[in-house]
Amino acid sequence: MLYPIARHFLFKLNPEQAHDLSMKYLPRLLGTPLDCFFRQNLPKRPVTVMGLSFANPVGLAAGLDKDGECIDALGAMGFGFIEVGTVTPRPQSGNDKPRLFRVIPAEGIINRMGFNNKGVDHLVAKVKEAKYQGVIGINIGKNKDTPIEQGKDDYLICMDKVYDHAGYIAVNISSPNTPGLRSLQYGEALDELLAALKVRQQELVAQYKKYVPLAVKIAPDLSLEEIDQVAASLVRNGIDGVIATNTTLEREM
Repeated sequence: MLYPIARHFLFKLNPEQAHDLSMKYLPRLLGTPLDCFFRQNLPKRPVTVMGLSFANPVGLAAGLDKDGECIDALGAMGFGFIEVGTVTPRPQSGNDKPRLFRVIPAEGIINRMGFNNKGVDHLVAKVKEAKYQGVIGINIGKNKDTPIEQGKDDYLICMDKVYDHAGYIAVNISSPNTPGLRSLQYGEALDELLAALKVRQQELVAQYKKYVPLAVKIAPDLSLEEIDQVAASLVRNGIDGVIATNTTLEREM
């Protein structure tokens, strides 16, 4: 009953305004009588992945709550995990607007956001404030103005800062909205990045006395040969998981 009413009013705004308004007011409703409209008490259906126990297998992907400002309100909806980000070392505004578009016949969206976020330090502060008891994944990326050959450094900066606060870390090398980013999925560039992340993971295990899994988020537009090459690199470098998949470039309906 509530959804059609909310949809009616939100669809009078452009998609990004509707998103920002929702993210702003959901936390304000949490803990009030109005949170009955989105709070759910779901039965436990635990699953174990990457050594982590998830309350249920339905989670929230990165991209909705880029800055970790709505974790507790989203957690009240019953998600088995919440992934925040993508976050970059420095704040950035993302691509020019408009950059989010409704595709109403397909009940979908086209996004060209470009890693708009307030930076990794802001995200970490918000994660530390959250009371959500489920698994929080933190999705990391590189700044748009960081040359692709130096992209590894951005991932390592983010990894250092989020490690102690993440249930798992998602490495986003597959967004189509940051120029050149997808080139990190191939050949020596992928092996070099994954090897560096794995070495740093081992160093952080020793520092924090806990193991935080690494998952790599790949594109859905890879060929079968490319998937084989990516899989071989992931296995070779001991990566803990794969997130399949990121935003597609395909527009067929």
